[in-house]
Amino acid sequence: MKHILALLSCTLFACQAAVADEHGVLSAVALAEQNGRVLVMYVTPQQPDLMLAGTTHGGLWLSSDGGNQWHPASSDMQQLAVTAIVSEPYHPQIIYAGTGDGRSGKTSAGHGLYKSNDGGQHWQQLPLTDPQQVGERWNHVLSIAVSTDGIVLAATSDNKRNGYIFRSNDGGNSWGLFPVYDGSAVGKHNLVHKVRFDPADPQSAIFMDDYANVTYSNDAGISWSVVRKSSGTCK
Repeated sequence: MKHILALLSCTLFACQAAVADEHGVLSAVALAEQNGRVLVMYVTPQQPDLMLAGTTHGGLWLSSDGGNQWHPASSDMQQLAVTAIVSEPYHPQIIYAGTGDGRSGKTSAGHGLYKSNDGGQHWQQLPLTDPQQVGERWNHVLSIAVSTDGIVLAATSDNKRNGYIFRSNDGGNSWGLFPVYDGSAVGKHNLVHKVRFDPADPQSAIFMDDYANVTYSNDAGISWSVVRKSSGTCK
């Protein structure tokens, strides 16, 4: 636990200088200092010593000793912002990582989604999420959710803060773009935040947008409707 606290505290306070060893391994302290803020962390349920951390400009990092030492999980993501990490509920060795930071004032375009089939040891880019191939709607992956039925939802945005919901029923090999609720600002200068499935019901999903509206789906992300409008904002 103390290693995790040290890692998180380095995202807020300056840390002493540290460098990687000859194998590219970093300490928990050096991880945040050399790679910017830690945006997301993931712990493998069956192997609590196996951890993943996504950073603002240093890519995805992996630790196999509970956070004492870290090394790059994928050379393809080393210069990218990694903003979301999630595994399949019944197959935790299958992990998705989203790239591209679209929330901050200075956005950083990513390369879509990456997928690991072996618990984070090896990664491959999902071709139909590559912005260079399919367009800028995949520039930033803000959140990912996977249902117990294996349906994948990805909340993404372009550089103009237009938000989108993509859905895959085949592990990310193909994707459909699904409209969000009618009459909302989502899809035009409004980001989709924190899309989630109900663990007890794979047909139920929710997300929250920039204006703190809560939007619900009862068909696993195919259609959406507002369940609560808010006068607040998450911007």
